[in-house]
Amino acid sequence: MNDSTPTNEEQNSSLQSASAHLVELAKSKQLVLLGDQVGIAQHVSFVSEVLPQLYEAGIHNLAWEFTNSRAQESLDELLTAEVWDELRCTNLFIDLLGIGFTYSEYADVLKAAWSLNRSLDAHDPQFRIIGLGLPTYVEDPSLLEGRSAAELELRNWWMGGHYRDVAAFHMANTLTNEVLRSGGRAVALLSGERTTTNLVQWKDELPTVTVGNLLHRWMGEGVARAVFHGAVADSQAAERVEALVAAAPEKPKTFGITLDLATLGNVGLNEVVGSLDGNETSLRLKDVADSYIWLGNIESWRPCQLIENVITEENFEHLEARYRAIDPRPGRWTPAELEEIRQDGQSKLSESWIQLPVPEEPPTKRNKFGRRRS
Repeated sequence: MNDSTPTNEEQNSSLQSASAHLVELAKSKQLVLLGDQVGIAQHVSFVSEVLPQLYEAGIHNLAWEFTNSRAQESLDELLTAEVWDELRCTNLFIDLLGIGFTYSEYADVLKAAWSLNRSLDAHDPQFRIIGLGLPTYVEDPSLLEGRSAAELELRNWWMGGHYRDVAAFHMANTLTNEVLRSGGRAVALLSGERTTTNLVQWKDELPTVTVGNLLHRWMGEGVARAVFHGAVADSQAAERVEALVAAAPEKPKTFGITLDLATLGNVGLNEVVGSLDGNETSLRLKDVADSYIWLGNIESWRPCQLIENVITEENFEHLEARYRAIDPRPGRWTPAELEEIRQDGQSKLSESWIQLPVPEEPPTKRNKFGRRRS
């Protein structure tokens, strides 16, 4: 997949497994921002599986946006308990988004971290998962007077600024306080759009700020951006990557690669618009990310599965109020309706993923003499 005769470094990196590449990258940086799309089962399972290798390499922290920072004490207790607590695990995801984010593969990441800690000697440092989530909407429906907490104006009022930017500052601050200031290392699993480092993008004619932008300004080369295939929101680029991988003589099933060393890095971006230096310019993959993680093409992706039996008599009142804040109505939602909403959300996970361009069908040939009359 390289343009010219590879160097020794390129030979090593181009054929590395996805896990070996991520571990090597994390060893060379204080922080790796790992960008993904939400709910791809293979990607989340990969994170579970790579935790022991990260730990052996001296990376003792995984940060992510899938539990709230306000629940960090409960999360720490879960991962250091002598017995696995399924209910506490589920409640961490309920605290995040009510019924809106209760997927078993993300719970498996927490259980993998707990299992890792149970295997350690008493004097070994514990592996931590750092919650970066922040409630960005009003959770109490009584404060909303029938309006939806999902309305942009309400969210911005609640946060005291654009909720997206406030969340970025919160995540950067939490990572700094929990890991970076003390010299620790971490991999941070985040939605792809949050992980841009030197790339600044615009929305509504205004520059946006991400946790990656903020930490890159401070840490420079101490932070790297790695992206799973498809995390860069450019369908044409994803299609080109899949074509290059299919044509590669190595026929790799999975790999991780340094984009500055590989043909993949030269894939042009047509749908990502932004600036590296204050001026809008054409972009390539290697301009917007340091490393690329491939676990399979888009057609092979599977959606995460739901945690079972989430809605109970004990938590129904809380879950119903949280959901009614988002989708208000005069009457209360029933447990059956909430479960149906959960199921529907899971079935639509893939709709948020990047989609490859649909090839245009060739025009139908027509008889230039027209249809023969009988």
